[in-house]
Amino acid sequence: MTRKTLPWFESLTDSVFALGAAARETRTAHQAAKAAAAQYDLDRVRLLDGEIIVPGLFTPPRPHDRAVMGIGKTLQECQDRMERLYTDAALSYAYGTAWAILRVLDNQEPPRVELGLTAEGHLTLPSELAPIPPQITGLERWCDNAKLEEARLRWWACDSAAEYASALDDEPYLSDQQANEMHAAYAEGQGMADAAHVYGVLAESALHYALLGARARHTSR
Repeated sequence: MTRKTLPWFESLTDSVFALGAAARETRTAHQAAKAAAAQYDLDRVRLLDGEIIVPGLFTPPRPHDRAVMGIGKTLQECQDRMERLYTDAALSYAYGTAWAILRVLDNQEPPRVELGLTAEGHLTLPSELAPIPPQITGLERWCDNAKLEEARLRWWACDSAAEYASALDDEPYLSDQQANEMHAAYAEGQGMADAAHVYGVLAESALHYALLGARARHTSR
């Protein structure tokens, strides 16, 4: 049996596994970028006082300052880029796996996860599952169903916090209390990628449970 002749449920699980692998790779890359950027936090680096002369410049440059700040700026840009990649991959994993589960439980046979693509090459997520997937009916007998729902609610809390922070940020004026609420909501919203990744991991296991019937029918033929 070749990869092209695999049963639909095998290619579907391969599709979900690939989404999970993308989330894991970008998560590791994001963690590495954060750690690298932290090494050049100006509160932690002791800048040296030495200066050099550059003809035509009134203020003598300080080479250590220039190097540290240049490295810090570049690493911060890398961290921001890795965060966007990780968020995109984690959300694709979570939404895509939920999409697959819902269709399997609806007795459909999708051979792979279906996600959209923008003209710029960015994945677009299933709009019918926005802002986050609903509680999935049909998994009640699965041993980790409660954990999946807990992960879903955590993801919902992070998504709601991010939306609230964005709404407050658009206001022309904020009271001290609102400013504190905005910063707290922003901090909670920062956990959305991790929350979506945790949901995706559990949802992938849920997909295997949902496919037990399809596998049994295929084996019995």
